[in-house]
Amino acid sequence: MFVKELMRKSVVTVREDDDVKTICALLTKHKISGLPVLNKTGKLVGFISERDVIAAVPRKNFIDKKARELMSKRVKTITEDAPLIQASKIFTVKTFRHLPVVRGGKLVGIVTRKDVTTQMMKHYY
Repeated sequence: MFVKELMRKSVVTVREDDDVKTICALLTKHKISGLPVLNKTGKLVGFISERDVIAAVPRKNFIDKKARELMSKRVKTITEDAPLIQASKIFTVKTFRHLPVVRGGKLVGIVTRKDVTTQMMKHYY
């Protein structure tokens, strides 16, 4: 099985100049724990998780902070043609819960640790 067979193609994203209030509203509304961050041209430039937002709470004026100030800039990605086992290995080694799927630097989907775990467990149940 390949990532493209499991990935979610409809991805909720934020722009790098969106503020914490917008980010929190999207996380809450969509019941998700992280968002890919895109620049004005739609290129993936980061990822912001609820953990990043919580870490910012003690900062002065944290509610006015922008995604670019809080996001992880070194984002691990995967291609849609990668075998699902490759995504599994990434989730095993790293503490990520989300893995953006890219094609030529552009976001085309997302796969979560839960998606991969659920799919792999189907082989045992």
